[in-house]
Amino acid sequence: MEQMINFGIDLGTTNSAIAKFADGKVQLFHNPADPGSYTLPSVVAFHDDRIIAGKKAKEWLEKDPQSVIGRFKRKMGTSERYDIKSIGSTKTPIELSAIILKELRTFLSQWEYPEASVITIPASFDTIQANATKEAASLAGFRQVLLLQEPIAASLAYANMKKETNLPDGQWLVYDLGGGTFDVALIRVKEGEMKVMDHEGDNFLGGTDFDNLIVEKLLIPAVTARYQFRELEQEMKSAKGKYNSKYFVLLQQAEEAKIILSSKTSAVIVIDGLTDENNTPVDFEYTITRTAFNELISSYVDETIRMVQQIITRNRLGAKDLQFVLMVGGSTFIPYVRQRVEEMLQIAVNCEIDPITAVAVGAAYYASGKPNLLSGTDAAAINSPVTIKVTYPKMSREKEELFLAKVAGDTTNLCYRITREDGGFDTGVKKLSERISEYLPLVQNVYNFFRLTVYDQENKIIDTGTGIIGIDSGYGISGQPIPEDICLEIDDDDHPGETTLLQVFQKNNVLPSRKGMTRVLNKTISATNGERIRINVLEGPHYALPEANKSLGYLEIAGDKLQREVLKGSDIELTFNISESRDLTVTAYLQMADQEFKQTFTPQERHTPVDVLKMDIGILAGKLENEIFETNRQENYAVSKQLAELKKDMDSIKVEAGALADDDVTDKRYQLEDRKRKLAQAMDLATKEKRLNEVRAFYFKVKTACHQHLTATGKEQDQQHFYDIVKDEELFLASPSPTRTIEKSEALRNLLIAMLWREPEFLVNTFKELVSKRRAVSDDAALKEMEVNGRLSIQTKDWAKLTQVNHELIAGVPKEAAQEVIRKVGF
Repeated sequence: MEQMINFGIDLGTTNSAIAKFADGKVQLFHNPADPGSYTLPSVVAFHDDRIIAGKKAKEWLEKDPQSVIGRFKRKMGTSERYDIKSIGSTKTPIELSAIILKELRTFLSQWEYPEASVITIPASFDTIQANATKEAASLAGFRQVLLLQEPIAASLAYANMKKETNLPDGQWLVYDLGGGTFDVALIRVKEGEMKVMDHEGDNFLGGTDFDNLIVEKLLIPAVTARYQFRELEQEMKSAKGKYNSKYFVLLQQAEEAKIILSSKTSAVIVIDGLTDENNTPVDFEYTITRTAFNELISSYVDETIRMVQQIITRNRLGAKDLQFVLMVGGSTFIPYVRQRVEEMLQIAVNCEIDPITAVAVGAAYYASGKPNLLSGTDAAAINSPVTIKVTYPKMSREKEELFLAKVAGDTTNLCYRITREDGGFDTGVKKLSERISEYLPLVQNVYNFFRLTVYDQENKIIDTGTGIIGIDSGYGISGQPIPEDICLEIDDDDHPGETTLLQVFQKNNVLPSRKGMTRVLNKTISATNGERIRINVLEGPHYALPEANKSLGYLEIAGDKLQREVLKGSDIELTFNISESRDLTVTAYLQMADQEFKQTFTPQERHTPVDVLKMDIGILAGKLENEIFETNRQENYAVSKQLAELKKDMDSIKVEAGALADDDVTDKRYQLEDRKRKLAQAMDLATKEKRLNEVRAFYFKVKTACHQHLTATGKEQDQQHFYDIVKDEELFLASPSPTRTIEKSEALRNLLIAMLWREPEFLVNTFKELVSKRRAVSDDAALKEMEVNGRLSIQTKDWAKLTQVNHELIAGVPKEAAQEVIRKVGF
């Protein structure tokens, strides 16, 4: 079995492909059912007891459109079920994807049956969609799966194509417009290593939307202009609609016309197979021109460019800072897309790699550096007198690399030898010891294979299970970025009864990643009080409202699972681990109970009924109206203007949602749900601006007061503490979340109060106010004694004694009253 995974799969919306890294290069496999093609159309048909995938399935569409399914990648991770007429049952996007993965295996020779593979996903796929992809792979018989983001795969394909010319250090953009999704990534090359600096994307923007536009905006109006139909579009898009089957045929014809328009100025679509309400057969030709098509898709293309510009602006770059825009994905064949991107960005487009197969090629390059955990190399060494742990870089642009090995066991009379498989390097036979250290010379721009062989005193080879040592002198990637913030839902101390988000992993942190934190319990948990600890992890911007983000899962700890009562105020240690393929594991350790709880989150599918979506959109629209009214009443016109812009999008969402049938068969509900979520986040951000300004104003107020007291009476350690608090001011003030600014304000206030407690004027005024507060509670003998002691301390200027008296008085009044005194007298 292969020592490395080596196989890479592009599981695409429109087409899929499989490639393998072997002998230092990548081989794409031909489709045996479609000679000359390296791709498999991601379409599945069901006919009697047969399952048909690929080109033959597309051909079956005209005969039985309700038994042929395509474009299902966009619904991965949803509760969608496709009704298959010919088999009388349903299939999920996961099941359909598994069929495509199984079919890709038929591209290989009969003795190859990989159970480990790298499978690509859009960079903007959320965790639910990523998990659905892994589930499909498991269903297809893959026992080890690594997920790779598509822009990274494309970059690896390009860089390794160029490795003989040495890529210069610099930055470029990957523009990946596929059949169903769009991704843009900012790539930096430095000293032979690539890194993803930033990315954006939309899981519901791609060539499929262009097909839909042709059908909705051109073909359906053309039919209704010539023939008598009532609500033709509604009848086509409804699962139970009279003309539903024809809708999928038109989509297929639209896709074919779109492809023709990339090389010709016009395409003809024959529309037939329908009978209107006057019993007149529909039969005519519709000609679509490239000009009309360009106008149709222009707003969608401009939306992709807006996301590119967002990345450029966010990273403070200009056109001159970027070498090129690498065009990837089938939809970049469209001349208008290439022309518009170059025109708007003023950056040259790079079309050197095949946009259809680049992702599969890059996935295979990536797979070549990932160990195949199913290879069973350890088992082969079960009778070896030694075990060897090796360390070496899997990729390098250097002329030589250090190979290290740690040997455990009896090395007496044993020797070793390292050879390069091309015969160009040989260490010779050397005595084996507890450590091996060798510099291995690398042939540039190829994959270098070395073998470590151990011999006994009779020169017999001992199988230690170390396998092949592979070092690629091409280009590697430093890691995959996390697509969105991963957050923990916590109580909002500023708004009792509400919750806010605490960032655990930041967007663009490199996978895999690990983080630990300690939190304080806000309630007592026991077997009898019915309370429980609920750890809720969400995916989405940390500055957004929790309900605007996607829940990844809960870790619940009920009182009856605890060995003893855990008191309010005790610590809970949380550890978050996220793997390269986005498996998220949360570990909670309760110190007081000395117990650990652990859970790997597997988020459930998204369930988006149309009626619930319409209701949620109505509720959000109402909230937006209220926010606009409130900001106008407060004369906060800047925020009101932002909200008014959001209302335009909200009105558009309402209209589009209102037109959806409850059994709509398109992707529209998921597109609208994503737009609704993004609008809720934008609305939250806009209304938070006022709150942010208030928080920032308070920070500067307390900072100024603190600085004045430092100048007058501050000690050296106070000045150092002040500096430590404010040194990263630029960062936390620029954050869209007020949390860090609030924490810094509180730290400055605590420093200020500590300095005030050393000032006589503060101590005297605090004493007077506290006596007044205490007298309102109880005018007893103890108060009289403290009052006498306090006045005596003031007369004798015994400030230490007065401080003690003040603390005794504070202990005798309600906490809120004491805090009010400190605010009144101090800050």
